[in-house]
Amino acid sequence: MAGEAVGGVASGDGVQGDVDSRDWWDHRPVFSTVDKGGRITGLAPGERPGRLTGRLLISSALCFIGWGIASLLGTSLLCAGTSAPAGSCAIDVPGDIPVVWAIVAAVVGGYLTLFVTTDVTEQARQRFGQRRAASFLRSAPLLTGLLVGAAISVVTALRIDTAETIRRTTQGLIGTEAIAISAALAVLAGLWWVAVVLRLPGALLHAYQRQTTIDRLRRDGRRYDGQVRLGDIVYWLGNNPELNVTIEYDSPAGHHQRRARMRTSPDRVPTDGSRVIVYDDLRGDVHVELDRAAGPVWAPEARYTPSE
Repeated sequence: MAGEAVGGVASGDGVQGDVDSRDWWDHRPVFSTVDKGGRITGLAPGERPGRLTGRLLISSALCFIGWGIASLLGTSLLCAGTSAPAGSCAIDVPGDIPVVWAIVAAVVGGYLTLFVTTDVTEQARQRFGQRRAASFLRSAPLLTGLLVGAAISVVTALRIDTAETIRRTTQGLIGTEAIAISAALAVLAGLWWVAVVLRLPGALLHAYQRQTTIDRLRRDGRRYDGQVRLGDIVYWLGNNPELNVTIEYDSPAGHHQRRARMRTSPDRVPTDGSRVIVYDDLRGDVHVELDRAAGPVWAPEARYTPSE
């Protein structure tokens, strides 16, 4: 994004204009005085705390179907390529399919599956304002699909002669490679699925509570003008840096300094001392956001771009 920024802003030494977007990430940098990393939560101005929607559930169902088909077809193709007994493959793949058509089908199917997976991630990220919750919402249907597809292949292979098939597979005999790989995929996907599903409700609740707090503070909190003092870069999440910062502001109770984390992109790092708005309920909850009316200036992008 060198040379430009969201909302008509020149990066580097540009000044931020008005941002009209329902995506909280378009309003970066995002600050948090309580969370770090993927737990940092944002809420676009004017938006309400996120909830599961019909569109998101439909996209999740399509994601499950896409990865389920990919897992089932993949393990069936693997089975067809071995000397497994007839009828042990979940799907009998014809051997006379033209290579060109097989490649086209694989490319189209792969593209559609990745498209719906990305759509789930983006919807969840925008709605819940948190990358951790979005990651779990994406992983749940993806892993379910992988698990179901691989499990169907295993069950189909064991249906012929369960005891003999298990004996041959555990001994690693020729013709059982597909069963072993399908079983391993099902076990790994199942274990990962359990870890995701157990953490998903807590992640969604955490994101919703954080967004509810932001909404409440914007509406009912005391507003103060402050400044952000930049600290060191903690790490990059992809190409996006997360920094330790200090928020300074004055209230009738005196001068305050609050440690915080700031998530942003390399082209949207405000210069040291930039003005921020602090919402404080005087009970410990604080929300910080950049004061865009003050025309913030961005630091040079190269300074906050990770080295190769």
